[in-house]
Amino acid sequence: LLTMSEDIRVVLIKLADRLHNMRTLMHMKAEQQLKISSETLYLYAPLAHRLGLNAIKTELEDQALKYTNPEVFTEIEQKLKDTEPERKRYIQRFIEPVKEVLQRQGLKFKIFGRPKSVYSIFSKMKNKKVSFEILFFFHQCTCYFLLNEKYYVLFVYIACIKIKMSDFS
Repeated sequence: LLTMSEDIRVVLIKLADRLHNMRTLMHMKAEQQLKISSETLYLYAPLAHRLGLNAIKTELEDQALKYTNPEVFTEIEQKLKDTEPERKRYIQRFIEPVKEVLQRQGLKFKIFGRPKSVYSIFSKMKNKKVSFEILFFFHQCTCYFLLNEKYYVLFVYIACIKIKMSDFS
């Protein structure tokens, strides 16, 4: 798709069109949903990622998973909702000391955390062969800060894995 077009606007329009199609996929037949979702995961989501369009990539992947593996999508989505308060407290406990250090250094900054997407969690569960309960938290913190009149971005991945002590016996 990138090599077919000399004008990036064409690629962006194709991505926007695919995103719209994914958002309205519930009105199509099941076999069309599966075909379009699979194509989206194979072609469009990686393309969005390559172009730095993370929000679009994430939504395309999540929407596609909803049709390629609906039971898993629903299960992960529900578990994310159920654990949201605990995960928010955890991320705040991580961010506070980082804020303090940056403030002491006199840096201007903005820091925030977010949970991984449903598709990202699914991929990690599949690749690492672990359940949601084992891979309990996985967040990305993003910190934007100004240093010598240049903005820098710091990505910090936070993983907290629940492990049963019986696993070590």
